[in-house]
Amino acid sequence: MVLSSFGYSLLQRSSSSDELSAKDSDTISSPQLLCAHCERPLSSSYSTLPFWAIFISLLSLSLNCIIFLVSSKLSGQCMDPMLSVTNDNIHLLRRPTPFIGFDNITRPVPPVPRELINFPQIIQQVNKDRPGFVYDDDPLRYMSRRGLVSPEERRVQVTDKVSTLAQFRAIDYGMERCEIHVRFPINTTTAASSGRPFLLSVNRLESRIPINTKKLSYANKPALVSTIAQIRVDPASAKEEVHWWQRFDCPWDELFTFELACFDMERLGDGAEDCWVEWWQNREGEDPRSAIYVRQRSTV
Repeated sequence: MVLSSFGYSLLQRSSSSDELSAKDSDTISSPQLLCAHCERPLSSSYSTLPFWAIFISLLSLSLNCIIFLVSSKLSGQCMDPMLSVTNDNIHLLRRPTPFIGFDNITRPVPPVPRELINFPQIIQQVNKDRPGFVYDDDPLRYMSRRGLVSPEERRVQVTDKVSTLAQFRAIDYGMERCEIHVRFPINTTTAASSGRPFLLSVNRLESRIPINTKKLSYANKPALVSTIAQIRVDPASAKEEVHWWQRFDCPWDELFTFELACFDMERLGDGAEDCWVEWWQNREGEDPRSAIYVRQRSTV
């Protein structure tokens, strides 16, 4: 009896497993129903996914562009101002005095005599027959084994077409009484073809800003303020040199621009070609022989 009941239970279990297998086979045998059931939710979810992906990408791109533009504008406002300094606007930078507290020092009266030679910072020619032409501001430079060498010698040339500009800056403390000097030997610097005398004009030009030698031409040279002197040059004279000078006040750090030119040749008729002066000068010597320079004297 026990064995028969045990066998019956086994048969029962096998029949139930057969039923499950039959159900599984029925399920497997009908894949169309399963796929038909799954296709509907899958197709609806995947149809909206590309839209949202594209939308989010465009939104992210727009936000990045806005952030880039805003950051570029802010960085432009906060950048180092020295990066925008050029030769044309460097004169706008403030030049504070290095002589702090010097005015409070007790000094002898009258002041102790002192003087110095101030050579021009800029010497350059302009040509009225070539109004737009810019002369080389470093004509003697040359390349050596150690690199580029730029000698300090500059040419002073005056003809009926060419004039020379010289710009100075008053230097040192308490040296505000100045003299402008024009000095050169006659035989070696002047034209001796005709031997006839001619006149040189010393003109005062506007000096608000430093001269840009890379752009200086006759067309854009500083405006004329006044003609302060006319120097008579006579190549046939027994005099060995021409030495003219004139005093003027020169506050510290101010610019002074002078022009050495031939006198209005139309008034002299055929003597136009007789006006010719030329020399080379450097920035050395306490008593220059061929030079245009400023002598500064003490005022305190």
